[in-house]
Amino acid sequence: MPAPHLRDVPVSALPARLREAGFAAPEELARRLAWAVHGAGATDWDGLAGLVDLGRTRRAMLESAVRFGPLLDQQAVREAADGTRKFAYRLASGDVIEAVLIRNRANRTLCLSSQAGCAMGCTFCATGELGLRRHMTPGEITEARVRIERETGERVTDVVFMGMGEPLHNYDAVMTACENLNCADANPIARKRLTVSTAGLVPAMRRFADEGRPWRLHLSLHSAVQEVRERIMPIARLHPIGELVAALHHLQACNGGRWLTLQYVALPGVNMDDAHVDALGRELAGLRYILNVIPWNDTGAAFRAPTWDEVKDFTTRLRRLRCPVKVRYSAGKQEGMGCGQLSAETVAAGPAAGHMLAPPGIFTG
Repeated sequence: MPAPHLRDVPVSALPARLREAGFAAPEELARRLAWAVHGAGATDWDGLAGLVDLGRTRRAMLESAVRFGPLLDQQAVREAADGTRKFAYRLASGDVIEAVLIRNRANRTLCLSSQAGCAMGCTFCATGELGLRRHMTPGEITEARVRIERETGERVTDVVFMGMGEPLHNYDAVMTACENLNCADANPIARKRLTVSTAGLVPAMRRFADEGRPWRLHLSLHSAVQEVRERIMPIARLHPIGELVAALHHLQACNGGRWLTLQYVALPGVNMDDAHVDALGRELAGLRYILNVIPWNDTGAAFRAPTWDEVKDFTTRLRRLRCPVKVRYSAGKQEGMGCGQLSAETVAAGPAAGHMLAPPGIFTG
């Protein structure tokens, strides 16, 4: 079996691997390596040796224990009028993945991909049209962060796994990536600022809860009506709404009753009527949740983006659920950088449906 890539090794497992390789006092070396790789952003052996001051013998020992080198090849960068930037990277397999840096006052949110393509097939999402090409490794996931920080000169404050792919479908790699992003020795992303999103893979949601993972887990719900959810999200056929809600109750019981965040793409004529509001109230009874409404962003699919008046009407009716309701405006969506649009330029697009241009406010019930 080939040696693992250094960026793929969980920082918690690094001392043991170094000890097996014959290093004395591996804990100190592990801390320095974690800083060099995940903080300072070394991407090759020469850069790593310069940061850690390995010396010839220690470098040879380390090279026998782990592989190291660049995992991503930058293909393109695009910047939107609002300052949002999208980065495209080619993997060694030839597949291209994307990451988006969103500027919001002092915060810099990095939207990371976890897979090349996606197996979920959600009909409103451009990435779902690609199908699953392959899983990304933890190192491929995290290298995007250090490359983007180095190129922009800006520190990432928040990471959301809402890019290409279903994060819980690539569970182990994403959990390792989160651990390494949160590493205290390497310019860490705070636990509460690491968010994993899922379309509803129930077994993985329960595993996440049972393992006591400290990261935030958001559910892409989009409908509490089983027939509608099946139509727009094929995963609902495998995990029906009752099973999904039971997993949410389990998650909330395991996390000490903290608020859950449920994402809801607003699709006029599909999931914004009174029947859907009533279904949310009925199915989610007993849960403490925040509803994050996301006006659909044009991907060329057969939907229509809601108008601002339609969004206001919908969120007003949602108030009767007596839960916090927020509207999330997707930065960079006019340039294909918004929620659901990643890899949209590689998909055959239909007539443009337009976007809801007015930035929405926040509504609370």
